[in-house]
Amino acid sequence: MDNIDKKVDFIKWIINTIVIGLLTFFFNWILQERKQGIEEIKTYDKYVELVTNVNGLAERRLLAEFFSYVTPSPKLKEGWKEYYDTLNKQYLNRLKESKYTIKTADTATYQGKIKYDKAVEMKEMLENVGVVNPIISKKNAKAALEWETKGFRALLNKNIDGAILAFENSENSYNSFHQVYEIALYLKRYQSALQNPNSSQWKEVYLTLISEYSWKMPSDIKRVLAEKSR
Repeated sequence: MDNIDKKVDFIKWIINTIVIGLLTFFFNWILQERKQGIEEIKTYDKYVELVTNVNGLAERRLLAEFFSYVTPSPKLKEGWKEYYDTLNKQYLNRLKESKYTIKTADTATYQGKIKYDKAVEMKEMLENVGVVNPIISKKNAKAALEWETKGFRALLNKNIDGAILAFENSENSYNSFHQVYEIALYLKRYQSALQNPNSSQWKEVYLTLISEYSWKMPSDIKRVLAEKSR
C-alpha cells in the first residue's frame, strides 16, 4: 500500500511540475508578446501624424511597406502588409491618373494647362517621397542609391570595411534611405570576424541580410546573396 501511495505521490509531483512549467511558459510568452506590442506601439506613435495625414498617401504607403518588413511581431507585421496592399492600390491608381492627365490634357487652353500642372505636381509628389523627409532632392536620393549599390558590391567581394563605409555614406546622403542604416549597424557587430574572407560568418551574414534587411534590396543583389549563403 505504501508503495502505491508513493507512486501516486510521485505521479502527482510529475504532473504538477509539468503543469506549473507549462503555465509559467505560457504566461511568460503572453507577457513578452504584450511587452513587444507595447514597444512597437510606442514606436508607431512617432508616426501617427504621418499615418493619419489624408494627403500623405505616398508617405503612408512607404511607411507601411517599411514596417511590413521590419516589424518583429507576426500579427502586427501582417497588419502592416494588409495596410500596405490597400495603400499601394490607391497609390498606383492615383499615379496612373496623373500620368494619363499629363498625356491627354489640352495645354492650349487655360483649364487644360491648370489640369496639366496639377497632374505634374501630383506625379512628382508621389514619386519623390521618403519616410522621414517627404520631399527630397534627386541629387541626395541618387547619391544614396549609388552608395548603397557600392555597399552591396563590397559585401559580395567580402570587403567588410568598404561595405560599412558605403552604407554609412548612403545614410548620410539621405537619412532613412531603404535599410542602409540598419545594415551598417548589423555589419559592425561582425566587423572583426569578417576581416577574414574565408570566415564561415559570411554565409550567416548573407542569409540574415536576405531575411531581415531586404527592404528595397535590388532583386539581383538578393539573388546573389542567396547563392552565396548556401
